[in-house]
Amino acid sequence: MNGPRTWGLPKSWNLNQILFGMLAVLFFVLPLHQELAGIVFFLCFFLNLCNVYKTGQFWPTCHVPKAISRSLWALFLLSLISCLWSPAPGASLFNWVWVVGQEAGIFYLVLRYASTGRRSLFLMKVFMISAGVVAAFGLWQYFYGVTLQNVEWVDHDAFRHVYRRAVSTLVNPNILGTFLVLTVAYCEGIFAPLKGGKTRAALVVIFLLATACLILTFSRGNWVAYFWVLFIFAGAFYHKAFLPFIGGGLGVLYLCWNKIAERLMSIFSVQDTSAELRFFYLETSLDMIRDHPFGVGWYGYGYAFPSYNFFMDKDVFMYHSHNLLLNITAELGIAGLFLFLFFIVHMFFLAREIRHRAHVRPWIRGVACGYMASLVGIFISGLTDYTLFNTQLGMLFWAGNAVLLVLHHLSLVESQKTASSH
Repeated sequence: MNGPRTWGLPKSWNLNQILFGMLAVLFFVLPLHQELAGIVFFLCFFLNLCNVYKTGQFWPTCHVPKAISRSLWALFLLSLISCLWSPAPGASLFNWVWVVGQEAGIFYLVLRYASTGRRSLFLMKVFMISAGVVAAFGLWQYFYGVTLQNVEWVDHDAFRHVYRRAVSTLVNPNILGTFLVLTVAYCEGIFAPLKGGKTRAALVVIFLLATACLILTFSRGNWVAYFWVLFIFAGAFYHKAFLPFIGGGLGVLYLCWNKIAERLMSIFSVQDTSAELRFFYLETSLDMIRDHPFGVGWYGYGYAFPSYNFFMDKDVFMYHSHNLLLNITAELGIAGLFLFLFFIVHMFFLAREIRHRAHVRPWIRGVACGYMASLVGIFISGLTDYTLFNTQLGMLFWAGNAVLLVLHHLSLVESQKTASSH
């Protein structure tokens, strides 16, 4: 009876090990190439189905607090049901299967196959290496690429000194900027509790690469998010960082004052097309929320947008509202916003609790610190853009949530073992 479940593979082959290896590959390629990441994800999904059939086990053994799991299930089901009242139910359902399927999938895969300390640490290392590659390629691309002078991303009339922006392997400079803010947050968070060595040195290198590349994205919202991430790090996690960050900031301003000042001051102006459009998106989103308190359905923003469009070309399809919280509310309603914030607040306090637990390994505390700093970056950058709309960033965001839940489980086990030994 057990014959068919061996799949004809050698006994030394363990699908759990193979799946973790594929998950590590997914973590590496996800920021580098969206289509390749999709292929790796679906291979992981297929192998997981095989493993479920072989072992008879589907649910992860990692413990998730009830308040978090219930809010997640409610948000998951609400987003699915909301497709019914979308202006384009078929398109919304297809997008839900494609986007939410991958985001929920990577969340599940991390909980199922990375629930040990070594595996979760390895995934974080893979992510940091991949982030360093993205940042390094962005710098090379900015200075030596020949396809960067793209008018789509630069308002040459408003910004005379900005003639190109770093894009790297992501879709546009704003998405790259948010990714680099997340990278900086985790670099700082993991750096803080470590005592020294090669890991700290590698984190410093990745931090500097990400910072340099972020400057060259000329993404104003992400610059502000970066500042707050540094402020939280220096103020809450590592007080010694205040003087180096002040000195580094003054050095950057001295070298690039004209370009940086021009971009930063434009935040308070509506003379450039980007700022003007964001005020328009704000008004449109608020009108949409007022008319649809239950939302326009998952992925329904673009189909409801023409009814509120008084500014742009009628043929332009607007995918999102360029604001994280407004977009969630516009599509999933006030209930969706409440569930999302409920989940995030609980995750933030869970990370804070992990950081202060006794007898927890330093790198676990570091990831918890990085997670808290990353939430600050996401919400600050989310005031001017909705970059989590991008599948790559969305999957990384939910993978980060899953890693934190794994670390919660591991730190509880470690604390209990230490307490029982005493």
